[in-house]
Amino acid sequence: MKKLFLSLFVVFTTTLFAQDLSSLKEEANKAYLAGSSMNYDAIFETTYPKVFDIVSKDMMKMGMEQMFNNEEFSIRLIPVDPNFIFGEIKSIGAQKFCILDHDTKMKMTFKEKMDNAQMMVDVFKSSMQAEEVTFDENENAFTIRVRSTMVGVSDELTNNKWKFINKDKGNQLINMIFSENVVKELGL
Repeated sequence: MKKLFLSLFVVFTTTLFAQDLSSLKEEANKAYLAGSSMNYDAIFETTYPKVFDIVSKDMMKMGMEQMFNNEEFSIRLIPVDPNFIFGEIKSIGAQKFCILDHDTKMKMTFKEKMDNAQMMVDVFKSSMQAEEVTFDENENAFTIRVRSTMVGVSDELTNNKWKFINKDKGNQLINMIFSENVVKELGL
């Protein structure tokens, strides 16, 4: 009887994990497609809701529009195969987390002629930890490919659906939203 119970427990646990990983992959793909197409409504739909306690959707949209098109340059994201790498799904308290990495590619077009493009290539490589940076002199544009990191969160606030926060270099947003214990447990 114990062996039957143990077998059923293992099958049940494995099935739940597979379903959770499957839904994580599906939602991560939605978040990636929303970001790469710059569909603000879809971006907000896939964003962890506590982010909007810190910055409103209107403020976030305005900031993103300013970042992607301003007096110095414009940025256009280029959809690519994200090549997701999913970390371990961790349960911390009543929440589930997963850190995932993916490819991001963008084209940054400057509005004034770039005099020292090679210096900027080096700056992008070091400051953005870019894997690949090229400059097209005819378009006065850099194409930049980086590995980006998102933190997936599933909890009561999200109705146990996966939502995401983009990880920035200093974890500023993550540190504002999650406890020190969660940040430590996730290794951020």
